[in-house]
Amino acid sequence: MRPASALPFGGKYRVIDFTLSNCVHSGLMRIGVLTQYAPLSLQEHIGIGRAWDLDRRDGGIRLLQPYVRQRETNWYRGTADALVQNRNVIADAQARHILVVSGDLIYKMDFGPLIERHEARRSVLTIVTTKSPETDPGRYGVVEADGAGRVRSFTDRNGGSAEATISASIYLFRGRDLMERLADPALGPDLVRDVILPMIETGLPVHADPFDSYWRDVGTIPAYFGASMDLLRPRPPLNLHDPDWLIYTPSEDRAPSVVGSGGDVTSSLVAHGGRIDGTVRRSILFPGVQVDAGAVVEDSIVMHDTWIGRGARIGQAIVDKQVRIGEEAEVGVAAPSRGAARSDDLGSGLSVIGKRAEIPARARIAKNSMIESGVRESDFDGGDVAPGSTVRPRERRRR
Repeated sequence: MRPASALPFGGKYRVIDFTLSNCVHSGLMRIGVLTQYAPLSLQEHIGIGRAWDLDRRDGGIRLLQPYVRQRETNWYRGTADALVQNRNVIADAQARHILVVSGDLIYKMDFGPLIERHEARRSVLTIVTTKSPETDPGRYGVVEADGAGRVRSFTDRNGGSAEATISASIYLFRGRDLMERLADPALGPDLVRDVILPMIETGLPVHADPFDSYWRDVGTIPAYFGASMDLLRPRPPLNLHDPDWLIYTPSEDRAPSVVGSGGDVTSSLVAHGGRIDGTVRRSILFPGVQVDAGAVVEDSIVMHDTWIGRGARIGQAIVDKQVRIGEEAEVGVAAPSRGAARSDDLGSGLSVIGKRAEIPARARIAKNSMIESGVRESDFDGGDVAPGSTVRPRERRRR
């Protein structure tokens, strides 16, 4: 329903807030957001950029969606194609440097020193690198550089090991060199394959710039869940409370959360506007979440305005906005007594509940199951959902 960059994260933020805040803290005030898939949530969240002080006459933020205005414009086929279709916007900025970054990353980085090192080396392109995460290392491009930092090879998504040095999807180009390539009518749509690799292969000065701090790509369900749980460690690797590097985001006007007399909250993040009368352990609760008496939420992410009924149990689950979980229901706590896991098992051990879904009272939702958005109580065939199952709204089943 939304792009990864628009995912709620950390109890009050969206994923894109981290990249935008990095830009603002680094003094970069001319930003274009290339968006295509389900852009409405990003549009509503970013607005005119006021939360990041980007609502300004000179510079500021622009959402650059694809639109057909001439024969050569159409839906974005890749990042390079998106840049080509907006080359007039980029040219108007007359930028000495152009920073192209992914919007679905969780990290803090001052781009100022990066630009200084880029200039000192007279690089045409600087690729920020990091160590491959332990999970799913094959999703990332492996970068090999010599002792002076000159990139010798860049293998895009080759299944590298967990010890590999990978691209952090942060690319700093010298403006005139990138613009020359964007003017090539034969340029392909892919940024790595059609722009970056030819730069390396033709011997241009392309350098790697190692980044040793916390960095997570949240482009998959397990990665998103893992990065969220990192915030709950006794010493989180990403400090959200640093007054010198706040993560900016539009804030909702809600009352403080209430922990009732029977409420018990440990090792968790709880946003404003909620009420906790049950038990919450090692979980992240977004604004407006209500946990009734006797309910238990453990190792889970629960998004805005979700209600968890009396005696319900939630474990290792991602619960989207405005979900209603009936009394004494169980989600992700134990497999039901009947039904075997299917071959399309989600496989991560997580249960995922879509936006505005309704879970019947006393239902048992096994691990590795998915309840799609908009499911109603009447959509359940009995109270149990077997491992690996997906429950869809009935009108969708008939198609």
